[in-house]
Amino acid sequence: MYISNFGSKELNPLNKEGKGYILEFKNGQTKVLIPADGKLNAPKGMCVTNNHLFIADVGAIIVYNLADITKSQKITFPKDESYVNDIAVSGNTIYVSVTNTGNIYKLDVTSPDKISSRPVLFAKVPGANGLAIADSVMYVASYPVDGNTAAANVIYTIKNFKAPIVSKLFNRMGQYDGLALSDDHKTLYFTTWVNGGVGSVTLSDTAVQMIPMPIKLSGPADLTYHNGKLYIPDLPNSRVLIHKTK
Repeated sequence: MYISNFGSKELNPLNKEGKGYILEFKNGQTKVLIPADGKLNAPKGMCVTNNHLFIADVGAIIVYNLADITKSQKITFPKDESYVNDIAVSGNTIYVSVTNTGNIYKLDVTSPDKISSRPVLFAKVPGANGLAIADSVMYVASYPVDGNTAAANVIYTIKNFKAPIVSKLFNRMGQYDGLALSDDHKTLYFTTWVNGGVGSVTLSDTAVQMIPMPIKLSGPADLTYHNGKLYIPDLPNSRVLIHKTK
C-alpha cells in the first residue's frame, strides 16, 4: 500500500513547498518509496496501473514508473484546476477529481511511460473528491470546499461513461472524502469530516450504517479496502488506522 504525505508543517492541501513524499507499507513495515525531492507538493489520491503510480497533486498529476522511480512525468491541468484530489482507473483510462471546480477529467494512459494526451473534461459533481469505479459505475464523494455542508454534498453515481449520467446515490448530506468498494462490490465504504465519521452503504438498497471506530478521528481521508480491512488515514493527526470489517 502506498501512503501520500504532504511533508509540510501546516495542513494545507494546496501548498507548493515541494516537501511531499510517498511511503510504501508492506508486511507491517513502512519505508520511503519516493523521497521529498521537490517534485511533489501536497500529494493526495493515487492509483496504480501498468506498473506506474499516478499521484494527484496541486494542479497536476505526477506519474512514477515503479520499476524505476527516477523516471517521472508531470501532467498539468488547466488554469484554476488547483485542488486535484483523487484518481480512479478503468481499463487504460484514469479519472481525476478536482474539488475546487467539481470537474472530473479523464486521461488516456495506454502508454504510461510517455503520456502525450491531455486531461479531457468528463463530468461535473459539486466538490468532487474521492472516486471509486466498479461494474461500469463511478462513485463520487462530494466535499464542500467552503466547509458549509449543503444538500449537494452527498455521494453520486455516474453511469454510461460515453455519455455520463450523474445521479445522487442518496440524499444524506456530509463532507465526504474517501470512497472504497468491498471485494464483492456490494458495499461502498466512505469517510466524512462531519464528526470524523466512517460508514458503509449497501448498494442494493442504499442503506447507510456508520461504523464505530476504536479511536476518535478528526479528518478521515482517502481510505482503502483490502482483504476485509479498511485503511483509514486520519489526515490532521498524521496516522493511518487499520480496521477489520469482518
